[in-house]
Amino acid sequence: MMNDPLDKIKEHIDDVVYDVESEFSLNDNLNLDEIIEREYKKAIKSLLKFKIIEYIERKYGIDYKIPELEIVDDDDPLIIGKYLSFENKIRISKKSIEIDIDNIDSHLEFLGYKEIRGSIGDIQYIEYPDILYNSKFLYPFYVDDGDIIESIAESLILSTMFHEFWHSIDKSILDKLKKDPTIKDRDYLLTILNDHDNFELRASAFEVVMYYLVNGFHNDERGYMAAYKNIPECRNYIEEIDKLEKNDYILYKLGFCYGNIIVATNKSSLEENIYDIIDDIIHLDKKRAIEVIKYYVYNPDKLLQD
Repeated sequence: MMNDPLDKIKEHIDDVVYDVESEFSLNDNLNLDEIIEREYKKAIKSLLKFKIIEYIERKYGIDYKIPELEIVDDDDPLIIGKYLSFENKIRISKKSIEIDIDNIDSHLEFLGYKEIRGSIGDIQYIEYPDILYNSKFLYPFYVDDGDIIESIAESLILSTMFHEFWHSIDKSILDKLKKDPTIKDRDYLLTILNDHDNFELRASAFEVVMYYLVNGFHNDERGYMAAYKNIPECRNYIEEIDKLEKNDYILYKLGFCYGNIIVATNKSSLEENIYDIIDDIIHLDKKRAIEVIKYYVYNPDKLLQD
């Protein structure tokens, strides 16, 4: 008998998941500069391919400028990427990537599915610990040619790129809103875009959506199952929201939860609905994000039905 609403989600996951044990360490030969450059170009190509920039430019009348890339050896050890608005640059720290990979190496648990035949390789899952909150989120990624370390680095960097690109999009929209009083919902958008609490929330939600979309995880249950797996962790956040709100990092996690719910509710329709999703994120604030997350973490069966 299932008493907890999450039991149905857990049972559904157990039907298709098997454990995979793996040990690895940081590869000294990993060319982070090359990977960062490659994932930066991949992020731009994806934004153009799905016409996300074109859509936002057309709807909000902005003249979007793609940020330049700056790679540094070391910066804030807790942050892989940073958007420098005055310079319109995305700064990526190689040292922070190395720390994250070492952190995964020390605390990792792998989950996997049956092999997906073809050139795309196997799907693997990182249960990635967030030490600040003693929490774990599941990240899917493809392992190309068995090079797990490089695949993890690519995943971390690509998701970070999308996060920082959203900051640049928010900045462009905000600048336009300040100049143009005719834009629909202008007052509301100015309110949420001038509220610091919404910055990381929105960027984190976009990061998750784009990561799934670009990698094609939304097209296969074995891919978007990771979004289901994160719902129990999201409930932990909601139940301790009053305590956690004292730390700004909760905004990243709320955004991550919101993005996972978008993926779980849209599944294979993620690409088809991407412009509605973009509009939703543009209008997203902390209050509404918490309301939506609460609804799904306490009614997780809705995720399986939608």
